[in-house]
Amino acid sequence: MISAVKQSPARVSATNLLLAFIILAWLSPLSWLVMTSINPQATGGFSIPSSLSLEHFASVMTGTSLRQFINSMVIAIITATLTTILATLAAYPFSRLDIPYKNTLLWSLALLRILPATAIIIPVFLTGRVMGLLNAGGVIMVMTLLNLPFAVLLLKNFFDTIPTELEEAGYMEGATLWQSILHIVLPLSRAGLAVIWFMAFTSAWNEFLFPFLMLRSDEHFPMAVGLYASFGQYGATNYGFLTAYSIIYAAPAVLVYFLLKRNLTTGFAGVGVKG
Repeated sequence: MISAVKQSPARVSATNLLLAFIILAWLSPLSWLVMTSINPQATGGFSIPSSLSLEHFASVMTGTSLRQFINSMVIAIITATLTTILATLAAYPFSRLDIPYKNTLLWSLALLRILPATAIIIPVFLTGRVMGLLNAGGVIMVMTLLNLPFAVLLLKNFFDTIPTELEEAGYMEGATLWQSILHIVLPLSRAGLAVIWFMAFTSAWNEFLFPFLMLRSDEHFPMAVGLYASFGQYGATNYGFLTAYSIIYAAPAVLVYFLLKRNLTTGFAGVGVKG
């Protein structure tokens, strides 16, 4: 057995100081955010409030900001669901059929996704204007198309880990192709589907550029754009409102992560593992 190397006291102290600095640097903005959001007299400076109030959170969950929250949820959920369904329909043939140059095609699509979003905003805007898609539906369509390449590539790798013998056994029992997919392939790919849904959800939830480009008014904006639009609104900066808005904006993505955490961790670990 190799004995553990004993670290010098100086090195231990330096490590502890570094960790303390990292924790302080991470907690300071978060502490300011929470303190300001519950301070009814928030001025933007860091201070412990003399009284606590949830009035800023109540203000966020009313009027235009509530509408923006609903817009974000609709865009993110529909985008994530569409991406998962379309990726499943595309990835299964890529995994099971002998398609010529399929790997080249898959990686070519993935490379196209690496292009910066700013490089395609003009054709996206012009196409949306011609087709009447300068609305939430257009944003959902764009975000779905942007998420599909990586989703198809990732889900194909999950499908590759499922032995084809299981499907052949289903066919021997009289199962159709769709029954085999629904009752054998998809349940065994639950982790991969969760990963893709989560990636598409967070991508759509955090997206700023395309909603800002394609939507025309505050009532149609999602929260990512609404937070930006709230700075300096009505000639003043309401720090209490903005911090409460930021916390509510961050909450759904964090909640979805914890709901899918088990599938996400096993999903990333299982990609490409034959067994």
